[in-house]
Amino acid sequence: MTIKDQDLSEIHALSAEEQQQLIAKIEKLAGHIQMVLPDTLDEAWQEVVRLEEQAVVNTAKRGFLYMSIKTQCAHGEFESKLKEFGIAARTAQDAVSIAKMFLALPDAKTRTSALLNISKSKLVELARLPVETVEALDEDDLDSLNELSVREFRKEIKKLKDKNQELSEGNASLINELENERLRKAPDQLYGIPTLCAHVRRETFAHSSVVNESLEQNIAEVEALLQQRDLDLDARIGAGQSVYHLWLGVQQRINKMLQSVVNEFGEEHFIGAESLPVYSEDEWQDAQANREFMLSQFAARKGGQ
Repeated sequence: MTIKDQDLSEIHALSAEEQQQLIAKIEKLAGHIQMVLPDTLDEAWQEVVRLEEQAVVNTAKRGFLYMSIKTQCAHGEFESKLKEFGIAARTAQDAVSIAKMFLALPDAKTRTSALLNISKSKLVELARLPVETVEALDEDDLDSLNELSVREFRKEIKKLKDKNQELSEGNASLINELENERLRKAPDQLYGIPTLCAHVRRETFAHSSVVNESLEQNIAEVEALLQQRDLDLDARIGAGQSVYHLWLGVQQRINKMLQSVVNEFGEEHFIGAESLPVYSEDEWQDAQANREFMLSQFAARKGGQ
């Protein structure tokens, strides 16, 4: 049996002489690691609680440092340094996950004793939950979770993940139902054409404008990437791969949508200037207003990042 396998209750099975020897060794080691053993039992417990809280905080601090370091490293350098210092990539990732959770949670939640007292292994599992789920847990919930074994804790975390997934799917279904209901209750005609047709015309104008605005910004960034050949080559290639594959996916979806439209109505309806969409004055004004609103929403989200 290793030291790790021994139960805390076995300490009490030591004789008085063996206990004295153990205390002497602890005091000697404490001197080596610059630790002063408390004089009373109450002070010892207070120190233990402080160190437990400090362990969690230190893990978050390490996560913040890892995040900061990685932003300043060239491609592949961060992983190489982890190996050089003997730090497991998983350890670093766990610390980053905890740091991100602390960043996302409100200040009041990050200062709760229940969250600070939770063990690191459990905190890592907790950090993998959506922030909204963690925020919804009160002190009693966290205390109850902390009393569970790691295996039981993971089962409870899985339940929370499944519940969150069910809520997300339920919300998505509800939104779809509300949108369908809205369209069903809408007038049969809008701008002299079926409401659904008017809706598609208006939304396509707005969505294509937002995509085009986003694409223009990304094109400018890609052009800068292509010109700055003094940057790390691997990092530039990695950025280029992101551009190619992510936009290729978007292009393929657009091509599939366009082809389905052509297949449905016939290619002859999409050739020549006469096939370009024509809007009535009222329809055009509404489409423009909707477009400006969506562009402003896009700009606001981008500015808030």
